[in-house]
Amino acid sequence: MSNGGDGGAHQGGGNRNGSGKGDEGRLVGGRYRLTERIGSGGMGTVWRAQDELVEREVAVKQPRLPGDPRDAAHQRIAHRLHREARAAARVDHPSAVSVHDVVVEDGLPWIVMELVRGESLHEVLQRGALKPAESARIGLAVVGALRAAHSVGIVHRDVKPANVLLGRHGRVVLTDFGIAHIMGEESLTMSGEFVGSLEFIAPERMAGRGAGPPSDLWSLGVLLYAAVEGWSPFRRTTVESTLAAILAAEPVKPQQAGPLGPLLVRMLAKNPAERPDVDEVTAALEAVAKGWPLPKAPERAELTTAQEPSGTKEFADDSGTVRLKAEGVTPESASAAASGPETVVPGASVPEAAVPKPSPETRATSLPAAKPPRRRRPLRLVLAVLAGAVVLVAVGMLVQGASVETGGEDAAVAAEEARGTSDAEPTPEPEPTLDNWLAHEEKDLKAVLALPRQYVRFHEQGDAVDQPRMALYDNDEAIQVRLTLWDKAPRSPLGQAKEAAEIWSGYGESTTRYTDTTVDGYEAVQADTAYETEGRLVRVMQVEILTDDARLYELRVDMPKGTPDEKRGMDVFKGARDRLEIDRS
Repeated sequence: MSNGGDGGAHQGGGNRNGSGKGDEGRLVGGRYRLTERIGSGGMGTVWRAQDELVEREVAVKQPRLPGDPRDAAHQRIAHRLHREARAAARVDHPSAVSVHDVVVEDGLPWIVMELVRGESLHEVLQRGALKPAESARIGLAVVGALRAAHSVGIVHRDVKPANVLLGRHGRVVLTDFGIAHIMGEESLTMSGEFVGSLEFIAPERMAGRGAGPPSDLWSLGVLLYAAVEGWSPFRRTTVESTLAAILAAEPVKPQQAGPLGPLLVRMLAKNPAERPDVDEVTAALEAVAKGWPLPKAPERAELTTAQEPSGTKEFADDSGTVRLKAEGVTPESASAAASGPETVVPGASVPEAAVPKPSPETRATSLPAAKPPRRRRPLRLVLAVLAGAVVLVAVGMLVQGASVETGGEDAAVAAEEARGTSDAEPTPEPEPTLDNWLAHEEKDLKAVLALPRQYVRFHEQGDAVDQPRMALYDNDEAIQVRLTLWDKAPRSPLGQAKEAAEIWSGYGESTTRYTDTTVDGYEAVQADTAYETEGRLVRVMQVEILTDDARLYELRVDMPKGTPDEKRGMDVFKGARDRLEIDRS
């Protein structure tokens, strides 16, 4: 049984990452009795509930937001949840999930939706690919819901198999409008920020040009390709190479799409103007679903036989939603590295995703003299994984080096001058002082990480099976902190640092300096990397720590080089490194 998207529900499942059973039996809004937790994600828990007023079962999304309610980031996410309900309620179509009610509890909106009994397309595809006619039938329902959304000015922005529910009697439901953009409404996010699932994000969104109806049709094209072929056309082994594939590479020509093939080729055109519109897509899908002759469509060059995804048929490409902050990402800015997937559950519009796997060996090249600094935000790939009990999480999970994850973020640094931003430097924020740091106990990582108070923990990932374990923090600025643990070190501290350096060298000119050191009494290697991408400089500070029982920790801070943020980032790195406490038990 599923309901909604990134909040994650599966038959008999749910996961251990949401609210506990303490809320079971709670009466919400005076009428909705919570009876069973059916899924959870980073921003909420989805409950099966009984509407005691009309005596019917419903799904209720209980929001869970990080940070202090007074913080701007907290308020922005709360506003996004309100908008999810408003957006979804405006879409009137049998294949769009119905929102019945919004109840304010604990100062946050609890969203009451129809309960869809069935499973997600993501779960179905884990058992194997679908026939073209069945894929077309599902696509026809989804494109109908998208047409209804577009007609009221809403772009879904997160069309993916985990957000497509297959209910009883052949019903298909598109859910989770939680990151939908209401065209014409002022953006809630900061300049260049967007949310979505990496492998389903259209290239124009990657390039910072915003989302429109053609972006949803691109995502639907990726979904249909994955449905008939059994794997995502843009799946690679790291985030960076996934970005590169989306922006510049042609996917492998579909082999099992049959009559859907020509439509998929056109839907995956890099230029939005070259894609078919919703009417053309509808007509073609209807023809394939019903076995009719295909309508004629404009000719376009066939897809090349490009790089085959890394030899895997499992469909975990849908297991993660990604938030990227950037402006002006170009094909040239993405490096040929790799990708990670994501997993979804019902009704919680929450970022999730997979983490990349680094490439071998390092080469350090000289870095040109820094250019005069401007205020820039690096492309920050924020990955958050839902721990779904049934869905495979993070197929592209970093197994041999977590230092790649922000490769996507660093792969293309924000080009603010293209937006006409001012060259003036902002007033730097006060440096962190010793008395405004907080200790964060990371029980699963067996460590205590201290950071300045403004840093918010927004993502955790991994377990004993899915290595590495990871916790990420940021303060909604240009600096990101992560602590990563491998229960068994994949290589030496120096070897691990060199694995990461190879990633940075893929962007362009780079240099890395290695220093032997100790952290909390353990052997360690510190790596200081600077690399250039599109004429901008990025600095990555990381320290690899090997414990006596062969665990490997990595503390990493990413920052823009040559800006006031670099000084703050170095202060954060040094303070976090010197305060890090590793459990010796």
